[in-house]
Amino acid sequence: MAGATETITIRYKNNLPLVSMGIIDAGSNKKIVIDAHLDFASSKTIIPTYIANEMNLSYAGSDETVTGAGIIHIPYYEVSIEIFGRLYDGVHVGCLDLPERTPTTALLGRDLLDNFRICLDGRKKEITVC
Repeated sequence: MAGATETITIRYKNNLPLVSMGIIDAGSNKKIVIDAHLDFASSKTIIPTYIANEMNLSYAGSDETVTGAGIIHIPYYEVSIEIFGRLYDGVHVGCLDLPERTPTTALLGRDLLDNFRICLDGRKKEITVC
C-alpha cells in the first residue's frame, strides 16, 4: 500500500519511556545496544563517556550547549544509530555522563526523534512510533 507507515508499540521499561538504541562505530562496525530515554527537549542524542571510550569512537568536534543547569561544553562523536528498526549513519552524538541518580545513561534527542511521529501513553505505559 503506497504511503503506508509501520506502527510500532513499545512498553515502558521501569515505568519510563525507554527504548533500545544501537550505537555502531563506523570504523569497526562494533555495536552496543543500550536503553535511551526519549527526550523531546534535547536537540541531540546523548551517550555516556564509557561507551565513547569502550568503542574508541571517532571524535567529531565539540560545542557549547545550553542545558537547564547552564551552559556546558560537550564533545561529539560520529556513529551510526539503529532505532525503531531504522539505521541512521553519520550521526553526531553528544558525550555526557548524566547524574548518577538519573534513571538512564543515554538520551534519544530530537536529531533522531524528529524523523518519527511518537505518542506516549502514560496510562498504558506504552510508546507508539509511526
